[in-house]
Amino acid sequence: MALRPNNLVILAALTLAGCGAMPNIAVPTVKERNDFKGQPLSAVTARLGWPTSSETVNGQKYYYWRLGTAMQECRIRVIMAGEIIDAYETFGDSPICGPYEARANSQSAD
Repeated sequence: MALRPNNLVILAALTLAGCGAMPNIAVPTVKERNDFKGQPLSAVTARLGWPTSSETVNGQKYYYWRLGTAMQECRIRVIMAGEIIDAYETFGDSPICGPYEARANSQSAD
């Protein structure tokens, strides 16, 4: 069954009307999505997967992720304070790190 032009117009109107009926729904900004301070490590692993490496320095646990390629890389470091995240930091190429940018590191006005 082929769609006639009339049906396409109606379908487009219904689709657009459905989007306009939800003005209070907001997508979180990159900074809000990556504001992990005070949350458990599982909040970061749900977004990034398991860390690439980890170490303990002076009794404090550090977790590291490496994303991208050797030519364009984003490094992410999470520092724990017991069972909660004390610091979340990103370092590296902006095109790769952009979606993972840490709140303190972000320069955009999202």
